[in-house]
Formats: sequence, structure tokens, C-alpha cells
Amino acid sequence: MPPPALTDDLIDEILLRFPPEEPELLVRAALACKRWFRLISSPRFRRRFRELHRAAPMLGFFCTNYWSSSSRFVPTSSFPLPHAIRRDWRAVDARHGRVLLNTAASWDEFWFGCSGDTLVVWNPITGGQHRLSKLPAHMYPRPYPYCCSWTAAVLCAAAEGSCDHLDCHRGPFLVVFVCASLREVFASVYSSETGSWSGPAPAQLRRGHVDVAAPNVLVGNAIHFVSSNNSGRSNRILKHVLGTQEISLIRLPRKPYRHIALMTTADGGLGFAGVHESKLYLWSRVPDNKGYAGWEQRQAIVLETIGTPPASLNIIYCLYGIAAILRADQQDQECYIVNLKSCQIRKIPEDRATCLIVPYMSFYTPALGAASAGYGPMEGSSNA
Repeated sequence: MPPPALTDDLIDEILLRFPPEEPELLVRAALACKRWFRLISSPRFRRRFRELHRAAPMLGFFCTNYWSSSSRFVPTSSFPLPHAIRRDWRAVDARHGRVLLNTAASWDEFWFGCSGDTLVVWNPITGGQHRLSKLPAHMYPRPYPYCCSWTAAVLCAAAEGSCDHLDCHRGPFLVVFVCASLREVFASVYSSETGSWSGPAPAQLRRGHVDVAAPNVLVGNAIHFVSSNNSGRSNRILKHVLGTQEISLIRLPRKPYRHIALMTTADGGLGFAGVHESKLYLWSRVPDNKGYAGWEQRQAIVLETIGTPPASLNIIYCLYGIAAILRADQQDQECYIVNLKSCQIRKIPEDRATCLIVPYMSFYTPALGAASAGYGPMEGSSNA
């Protein structure tokens, strides 16, 4: 006697547990039969899939090399994104399923001369684009642009509210733009709902710089950026509070890190990683017994197994509890990835002079064509 047929609900429960970081597995399952195709193509399945897994997986990262005219996407799964990045686009930041791009024609303009209208917010899943308007001239610190540094972050417009960021990639967004001169720093926020920039929020920050290549992090209702001194050494963190646009500074521990990489910790707090001599150090910001926030060292990983002189290594990206990416300051500028769980270190093959890494995290069910219920092709169902 043949076993009873599986019900739709039971098949759903099996398919829902497919790993979100491998979207091609759902494609293979959908092609197995019409019944599975119908189940996977339904909005109900996509909604339950993202609610079950919650944290969106990293589908890959955008890499930009020195003097390169564009970024390249390095997938972490075997299934590529449906829309490729253009040759003249450089990724600046990514969050909540969106990628912030700089379309400046020249490398100098990319690093020093951003005026707002070269920025584009792009959705790699749907292919949608939104070009930002130009910053009003009176918002620039003086002199501008070649004595200034800038950086920017993209995020869901409801980052301060109740949005869980599981399915907001088509909704309104904000872009926080920070520009620093020799004497001051200012921040302005672009809203996709109004299509305009907010008035500048200035703050005194003497001899400070911000770096577009340094990753920023969203912690609570504030975006955090790395600030460096005139010699290029990371020495402070610039905190921009959404809504109030208040700008403040967070000082780093008195450690000789040339560069740091900001990160969010496992509990959603603020952290950073830095390299000194032969070790990679991980720090997190925690309150002391008097209620004041301070820094606490959480981990130290010995890097001597790399084979490159440890003093020549700088960190360019760190994902808490998962991996850190380091670059050698030697002539070949090779890159290495450190597994923070196993503490294993390996060289990234055929990678040279990478200066900017932007990870892309999103739930993604590849387009399967029109479902029988008439819902059309499936696209990215969620972002974080």
C-alpha cells in the first residue's frame, strides 16, 4: 500500500526550512513539479519564509578597487542577482535591500567631490533606481570640495519606527550624507518621499575627516561613521541621531589602531575591529556600573599564520561573529578573510587593492515566471 500523499501544508513546512542564503535551492524545488511551483510562487509562502528566518542572509558583496571605474559583485551563493551593477557605478553603502551608488565620472569626484546628484539608490532585485537631487550649495562646508571628505548611508525611512525591515525594499528610504572640512562637519538627510534634502545639521569637528570607504553601522536610531585625523588614523566615531539630526563624537580606546571597521554586535550594540601588530581585536561598547558607556575588548585573534608581516595589515570590513576582511599595505595589496568563529585565515584569490567592501543582505526568491494564481514573477521578498 503506497504511503499517503503529503499535504500542501506539510510540503510548505519542508520548503520553508530551505536555507535563505542559497536561493537556487528553491528554484530547483519549484521546477520539480507544478504543485511545488504553485506553493513556492505564492505570496503566502514568501511572507512565511521571511518571517521564519527573520535575519536576511548575505547574498554577496560589492568590491571596489583603487582607481577602478566600477564595483564588482561577488556572490556568496551560486545564484546571481537578476540585475547586474553597471560599469560606471561604485557602491557606497547597502541596507534594507537597497544599494547606494555613486555615479561620478572621475575617481577624484568619487572621493572628494560628491554634491548629491551623483548618488543613486538602486534595488538589485527589482532593478529600480532613484537618483537623488543636488545638495543646495549653501550646505557645503567651505572650502568645497577638495578640502572636504564625505560619506553616506542608505536606510529604510521607518528605521526609527516599528518596521521590521523584512519587506520594505519598495517603500520610502532615507540617505544620510555627511561632509567634513578642516573646521566643521555637517549632515543632511534626503527623503525619497519629499525628493529633497533637509537643512544641514552642523557641528564643530576640527581637523577631522570621514571616509567613504569605511563601513558605517545603524545602531538604534543613530548612524555611526568613522572619523580620522589628518594623518588618516581612525581616532573617533561620529554619531548622527535620526530625527533630531544631533551630531556627537564617541572616542575610541587609547590603542594604536591605524584603521578600524565599525560593526554591530550580537545584541545589536556598537562595536569595532582593529589590527595592531600581530592581532585582530574586537571591541564592543557596554555600560559601566555607573551607567556610562565604555569600551570592552571581546576577542583577540593572532594573525601570524597569514605569512604577511602583521604590521602591514589594515582592516577594511568586519561582520560581527562571522568574518573580517584585511588588506596588506604591501605593493600587491592582497586581501585576506578571517573566520571569527574558527579563527582560520585565508587569502582571497585574485583580489588586489580592494579599498571598499559593501555587503548586500536580502531575502531573494529568484523569478520563477507567472504563477498559476496570476501573481506574476517572483522578486525579492524581503530585505534587511
